[in-house]
Amino acid sequence: MKTVRTAFGKNLPWMMTVLVLLLQGCLTIEEHYVFKKDGSGTLEYVFDASEMGEMLKGFPGSKDDKDGMKENDLSDKIGALKAIPGITKVKHKKEDDGWVQRMSLRFANINALNAALNELDADSTSADHTYFKWEGNTLVRTTGHETGDLATGMGGSGDSTTAILKEMHYKFDMKFADELGEVKAADGMVKEMDGTKHVKLSTDWSMIKDDPAALDLRITLKK
Repeated sequence: MKTVRTAFGKNLPWMMTVLVLLLQGCLTIEEHYVFKKDGSGTLEYVFDASEMGEMLKGFPGSKDDKDGMKENDLSDKIGALKAIPGITKVKHKKEDDGWVQRMSLRFANINALNAALNELDADSTSADHTYFKWEGNTLVRTTGHETGDLATGMGGSGDSTTAILKEMHYKFDMKFADELGEVKAADGMVKEMDGTKHVKLSTDWSMIKDDPAALDLRITLKK
């Protein structure tokens, strides 16, 4: 994934560029899953920079630009996603003048899901990553390319950088056909149970920047 600072696809005045760099924290990435008993399911991947887009509306030229962040346009992934065996019903939707993007799909099995995630979080410098695998009744997720440039590309260190990264969030919404047992997550991940088959988890990029396993999960089902 490209750094946010390169994702605007346009030349910005110097003062506007400074503001944009300060606003890089206005970002949320979400992964919404439904897992069925047969191993199939659905994914909705959400890239939400709406707060950033709202802040930029008052700048010259913004009224003529209705496409949001051009270099991070998820619609470029549609063809590759449709070509993955086991991936169907691929749909892309833009909201808030392109500052919110939603990519949804159905996966036939965990291998198809991993292939789709490698496409969405493509990193040309790395081999494909196994994001999800089943260990018996436990769904294991390990951190992959999704933490790359967005965390490390901020540059700098100290309280100001940490404060910005704390405003950037990564969220999971996971529903299962079976009841949930133990849910393990990395330090800093907030867990919220919604009934017996639904869990929501979230963390911020200050945690992701410092922990290569920040998005690791182990979710055991009661089968």
